Amino acid sequence: MPGTTAIAFDRDSLARWYARRHLETDTGVERIYHLPTNAPPREIRFLEVNRMISETTPPQPIDFGVDIDSANAHTLFVLDVIPSQWEAIRDGKMRLPEGWVLDDKSQELGHR
Repeated sequence: MPGTTAIAFDRDSLARWYARRHLETDTGVERIYHLPTNAPPREIRFLEVNRMISETTPPQPIDFGVDIDSANAHTLFVLDVIPSQWEAIRDGKMRLPEGWVLDDKSQELGHR
C-alpha cells in the first residue's frame, strides 16, 4: 500500500492502487469501477465485474476492513457482480445497493 505517513488523503490515487492489486491477484475480475458519488470522503467503493463468482450469490458490498486505525484511515467496499448483472445495472434493470451511484463521476480503473 502507498506510504502510511500522515499526509493528505488522496482517495482517487488509493483507489487506482487497490484496483491494480485486485486485477493482479483475482483472475476472475474483468473490470473495476470506482463509484465515488455519495461515498463518504474516506470510503472507496468498487464495483467489480467478476466472472468467477456464483450467479446465485446476491450482490452485497463487502467491507475489506483496510487501514482503519491510522492517520490515513479509510474503508474499501467491493461489490462483485457477474457480467450479466453488470449489463443489467448499466441498462437500469438492476439496482445498486442503497446510496451507491453509477454516474459520470464513476470511473473504470482497470480491465482484462
